[in-house]
Amino acid sequence: MTENRPQPVARLRGVTKSYVEVDRTREVLHGIDLELARGEFAVLVGRSGSGKSSLIHVLSGIDLPSSGHVELFGEDMSRASEERRTDVRRRRIGLVFQFFNLLPTLTIEENLLLPLELCGKLDAAGRRRALELLDAVGLSAMRTKFPDRLSGGEQQRAAVARALVHDPELVLADEPTGNLDDHNARAVLGLFSRLLRPSGKTLLMVTHSAEAEAIGDRVFELHDGRIAPRARSQSK
Repeated sequence: MTENRPQPVARLRGVTKSYVEVDRTREVLHGIDLELARGEFAVLVGRSGSGKSSLIHVLSGIDLPSSGHVELFGEDMSRASEERRTDVRRRRIGLVFQFFNLLPTLTIEENLLLPLELCGKLDAAGRRRALELLDAVGLSAMRTKFPDRLSGGEQQRAAVARALVHDPELVLADEPTGNLDDHNARAVLGLFSRLLRPSGKTLLMVTHSAEAEAIGDRVFELHDGRIAPRARSQSK
C-alpha cells in the first residue's frame, strides 16, 4: 500500500542552471534534487560562488532552470510563463535579501503596502496586517520614516515584515544576516522563528552563518553546484 505523503511546498528535480559568459558556458547548478515540506525550516550553506543565490532565483521563478523541473505548490513552474511565475511569486512567496532592497523613495509603511497593492490585497485588512507586522518587528514608531533613516538592523527587520505582509506560504531568505552584526543577526533569526513557525510557513534560508544553521530542521550544503544533506555538530 502506497504511503500518502503531503504534497511538498516546493520540489526540484534534476535542476541545472548555466550562464553564457563571453566564450564559455558556466554551469552553477548541477542536477539539484530538493523537497521542502510544509512548515519546514531548511537551511542551505555554502561558500560564495557555490550557486546558493542562483538556486533561490530558480526556485522563486526569477530565473528559469536550464534543465530539470521546479514545482511550486503542485505546479510545474519550469514550464510556466514569466507572467505566471511573477503572479505566483507575488502572491505565495516572500523574499528577503542580504541588501534589504527597500525602496528609498517610500516610507517603511509604504514599503509594506506595495506588495499588497501588487497582489490585490491592499484593503483594510491588509493595512491592518502591515501595521501589526511593523509592531511585531518593533518598528511601529518608524513607519513614517524613509529607509535611510533606519539602521541596518532596522532595515532588515522591515524587510522581513515586507516579505510576510501578503501572508506567503513559502519564504526564501538569501543571506538575511550577511550585513548585520551579531546582535541584529540574532534578532532577525528570532523573527523568523517567532513569526513563521506558529503559522506553519515554510522557510528556505541561504546563509554562511553557523548561528543561522541552528534554526533549521534540515541543513544542506551546496558545493560546486551540487547539494547534499549536512550533519550538524550542534543541536537546535
